[in-house]
Amino acid sequence: MMIKKSIMENSKKILRKLGVYGFDHLELVILASLVSEDPLLLIGKAGTGKTYLLNIISEALNLEHRHYNASFLSFDDLVGFPYPDSDGNQVTFLRTPATIWGAESVLIDELSRCKPEVQNKFFSIIHEKKIQGIVLENLRYRWAAMNPVQSVNDSSDDSYEGSFSLDQALADRFAFIVEVPDWSDMTQEEQDLVIFPPSEGTDLENSFELSQMISTVRPKFIEQIQKPSKEIITYCRIITTLLGEQGFRISPRRARLLARNFTALFLVASELDYPLDTKSKNRLYKLGLRWSLPQRAWKGNVADHVINAAHSECIRLVLETNPGERWLSEFLMTPSIPTRIDMLMDEHIDKEIKSLAVMQMFKQDSIARSGAFAFSAMPVIEANNVINEEALNDLSANAIKIMKVDGKLEWRESTGGSPTVHPQWGACVQYMNSMAGSTEIRKKRANQFFLYLICNNATITEPGLIEQELNECFLRAEKYAFEKAER
Repeated sequence: MMIKKSIMENSKKILRKLGVYGFDHLELVILASLVSEDPLLLIGKAGTGKTYLLNIISEALNLEHRHYNASFLSFDDLVGFPYPDSDGNQVTFLRTPATIWGAESVLIDELSRCKPEVQNKFFSIIHEKKIQGIVLENLRYRWAAMNPVQSVNDSSDDSYEGSFSLDQALADRFAFIVEVPDWSDMTQEEQDLVIFPPSEGTDLENSFELSQMISTVRPKFIEQIQKPSKEIITYCRIITTLLGEQGFRISPRRARLLARNFTALFLVASELDYPLDTKSKNRLYKLGLRWSLPQRAWKGNVADHVINAAHSECIRLVLETNPGERWLSEFLMTPSIPTRIDMLMDEHIDKEIKSLAVMQMFKQDSIARSGAFAFSAMPVIEANNVINEEALNDLSANAIKIMKVDGKLEWRESTGGSPTVHPQWGACVQYMNSMAGSTEIRKKRANQFFLYLICNNATITEPGLIEQELNECFLRAEKYAFEKAER
C-alpha cells in the first residue's frame, strides 16, 4: 500500500526500539493517540501483537495499568465488592490490585466478545472516564482490542466465533480505530525481527524517548486544540460532507474527533522532524483519515477507493491556492441550500465567481434543489446585484417556471382512461393538509412547488423534507431582504 511505504521511509522507529515490530507505518497514529489521550481501538487477527503493543507502551510510560479480558469479566472485577459504610448511607468498594480505581491506563481486550450488560459499563469508562457515575481521576489512556468483524460471506480460514460487531455508538467513541498488520502486511525485515527479535522488553533509554516526546507535545496539543488550524477545520468539514454523500456517515462527534486526531498527528510529525510540505501533508491527512473511521468496528471492510476519492477531492479543495476556486468548489458541494444563499450574499467573494457558481449549480443539481434555490432567492439576489446578467437570466428563467405554475393537477395513466390521482400527488396533498399552523402563503408556495416538480417528472419521496427546506430558503432570503430595507 503506497501510504505504508511512504510513511515507513521516514519512520523514526520509536516503537521498534520498544520491541514492537511491524508498526512502522502506524507509528505516527499510535503516537498521536498517546498525545491526545483519546480512546484507541486496535482491530486485528489472533497473534498480531495488539495487546503486546499496548502493554509495552504502558510499561514504557510507567503507567499504573489494568488489562481486562472482556469476554469473561464481571462488573465486580472492575470496581471491587460493594459494601455500605457504618451508617448505611453510602456504598463504597473493596479495592484490589485488579480493580480500576487508581488506574492510569486501561486495556479492554476482546471487546467484541463482551456481554451486552458489561459493554454498557465500559461505555462510560471509554467515553467519560467514569464508572458508576464516579470520575476515574487518574485515568489517562483508554485502550481496547478486538478481532476483525467477519462477514458471513468471508471465505478466509480465520474463525472468530463469539466475536461480533461493536455497537455503533460505542465504536464512535474511539478516536483512532486501527487495523493491526498481519504477517503478509509486513516487510521481510519486519518478519525477521518478529521471528527473532534482537531483545525482549524495553530499556530505560528507549522508554525515556517515548515519554519525553509525549511530555513535549502534549502541552502544545492542549493549547492548539482550543483553536485548531483553519486548514484542519476546513478538511474535517469537507471530508465529513463528502464521505456522507458516499454512504459513510460521519457524526458531528466524529468530525470533532477528526480535528483532534489531525492536530495531534501534525504536532507529532513536526516534533519528529517529518517534512510538512504539501505532498507530505497530503499523506498525513490520508493516514489520519484512514484510521479514524469507526465503520471498521462494525462494517468490517471499508472500501479504500471510496476513502481515496473523497480524500483526493477534499485535499484539492483544502490546499487549493486560488481562494476563488476553493470557494466555488465549496459552494457546489455544500448540501444545504440556505447555506448556499448565505455564501452568495458574502460581499467578500468576487461577483464573477458567484455567477459561475450559480450557472454550474443549475447544470449539476436536481430539479428540486435548484428549483428551491431559484424560487426563494431570485428577488433578493437581483435586488442586491449579487451576480452578473448572464447568471441572473439563468436564475430568473428557473424561478419563472415555478411562479407560472397554477391550477390543479390531472393525471392519466399511459393506457388512457379518465383522470386519476397522480401517484405522488396524494402524499403531497396529505402533507399540505397537515400544515395546520402554517401561513397561507407558505401553503400556497408548497402547492405551487409540488405541482412544478411533478410537472417536470421529479420524484417526490418525502414531501415534508422538501417543503421544510423550501421554507428555510425563503426565511433566509427574507432575512437578507429585511437587512437591505434597514440599511
